[in-house]
Amino acid sequence: MAKTGVILFNIGTPRSYEVNDVKEYLLEFLMDKDVINLPFIVRWPLVHGLIVPRRAPFSAENYKKVWLKEGSPLWVYSKHFAEKLQNELGNDYVVKMGMRYSEPTIEHALEDLIVEQVDSLLLVPMFPQYAEATTGSVLKEFERAKKHLGVNIPSRVVRDFYAEDSFINPSVELLEETLDNKNIDHYLFSFHGLPESHIRKNDGCLRSEDCCFEKSACDKPCYRAQCFATATKIAESLSLASTQWSVSFQSRLGRAEWLKPATDHTLEVLAKTGKKNVAVICPSFVADCIETLEEIAIGGAETFHHAGGEKFIMIPCVNADDRWVTGFSAFLKSHT
Repeated sequence: MAKTGVILFNIGTPRSYEVNDVKEYLLEFLMDKDVINLPFIVRWPLVHGLIVPRRAPFSAENYKKVWLKEGSPLWVYSKHFAEKLQNELGNDYVVKMGMRYSEPTIEHALEDLIVEQVDSLLLVPMFPQYAEATTGSVLKEFERAKKHLGVNIPSRVVRDFYAEDSFINPSVELLEETLDNKNIDHYLFSFHGLPESHIRKNDGCLRSEDCCFEKSACDKPCYRAQCFATATKIAESLSLASTQWSVSFQSRLGRAEWLKPATDHTLEVLAKTGKKNVAVICPSFVADCIETLEEIAIGGAETFHHAGGEKFIMIPCVNADDRWVTGFSAFLKSHT
């Protein structure tokens, strides 16, 4: 009987919150030219000599704040999701995780599927919106691994599920359950940021504030446009007025111009303009991680409260929620 291999790609995570493990992870991550798009001769001293030595101890402390008994939140939730997805898909599929910058690597995932003698592959970047630094990078690494292993299994890419009901519906239901009819003054959709230069690579992108709302904006594909499309679909599902929600971008790194507005600044403005009760959703992530649990749930809450805000509610990612597993399973089967 034919079997389909499924590789769930994600960025990865340090082995532990010890500084040396965090440093090793950051070096591999930041040396990827799809993440920091500078010539190697500039990128190497910048990453090895400046960014990582300064950032690793700080990041290690932040990982320690959110580390789970089983390990890194991203790894734990991704593992649980993969296990549930395997059960939902059944014996005709073999599901493996492939991390871009940590174990299990993309090459190891492919090796496992070769042993399983799968007949075809579904390549599934677990990033709802497309970016070269995420989807583009993991697919390039898959091609490198395939060439290195000398295999040519037929494969199909399943990507950019930013507006798919299988992702939107459980996101909305989790939000409603978390809020449980609490009074909310404003809903903030915080997406992972990117340098503006990454967006401008697409012809016509970022030429105006409203260009991402044009009908064909998501087709390029444009990360910023897809972020707005995700937020709009969730907001519409909640019947929110345009004044009740907004979009911001987090995780800025370095001095380059990044997508705006920044999440930390937006939280300050919301608190100072009378939005005392906010709910924050992070729908560029399918699994809670340091960016959601530390940067937003801890750091964002501190920023908001310091500026005069009162109630700060962080909405969990879909993680391994059964509705997400069931919907995404059906979504994958439709691509088989």
